Amino acid sequence: NWLLLGAIFTTLDIAPDAEVKDHCGSCRACLDVCPTNAFPAPYQLDARRCLAYLSIEHKGQIPLDFREALGNRIFGCDDCLAVCPWNKFAQASSLPDFDVRAGLVGQGMARLLVWTEEEFLRYTEGSPIRRIGHVRWLRNLAVAAGNALRQSDDAALRAALHVHLAHSSEVVREHVQWALAQDVREK
Repeated sequence: NWLLLGAIFTTLDIAPDAEVKDHCGSCRACLDVCPTNAFPAPYQLDARRCLAYLSIEHKGQIPLDFREALGNRIFGCDDCLAVCPWNKFAQASSLPDFDVRAGLVGQGMARLLVWTEEEFLRYTEGSPIRRIGHVRWLRNLAVAAGNALRQSDDAALRAALHVHLAHSSEVVREHVQWALAQDVREK
């Protein structure tokens, strides 16, 4: 089930695919692993609770109830996909778009937080990450940084967050303020 959904708009008549058999049986692994209980029932997803939706598609503030569950995720979640037993048959993509990217791998959150928009665009060129834009990138990093600051005293992370306290985006400012309020030193 590792796939990207898309749409093709055409006037051509295209025969529908054959119905797929239910291979899940009594397995509930994806439902049980979801950190926000986004599956109200098998084969049903409440996107308003889905961390992938909230961190990629949602443009506003991430609800307070889901910020801790976001953990250190910056783009998506995929816990439900990772736990699916059918994915043991998945093969790595041969498309370079899915390769590990220089500039992204091995970077700490503090460094990612201080990327300018130009750096963000350069390092994410050709990547699906780019489509969230710099503001949502910073919003997501702020949540991840806040969760990290709950665990440890990280001066570099705090300093990187402070850079954005006066950001032009209200969404970024609010998430940065939330992140700084999570600081273990404040507890």
